[in-house]
Amino acid sequence: MNSLRTKTDHELIHLFRDGDLLALEALILRHKDKIYTSILFLVKDKYLAEDIFQDVLIKIIETIRGGRYTEEGKFLPWAMRIAHNLCVD
Repeated sequence: MNSLRTKTDHELIHLFRDGDLLALEALILRHKDKIYTSILFLVKDKYLAEDIFQDVLIKIIETIRGGRYTEEGKFLPWAMRIAHNLCVD
């Protein structure tokens, strides 16, 4: 796991796409605080924020596994956009 901490988001996504579940864990641990905090700021309810955060994770996993993740931008802004859209919905 320590070697995964030094990898870029791009590298972790490729590792996860190739079947390395620890790469996904490292990616989520790296960004979970920012994503969760932004959700909590928008919905102002801890339990709803936790539910939406889980929905964000599911969406991220499904998109990457489905090969639909495009690496045009950075991972965090993409994840934050998913989180914002789910909050609005």
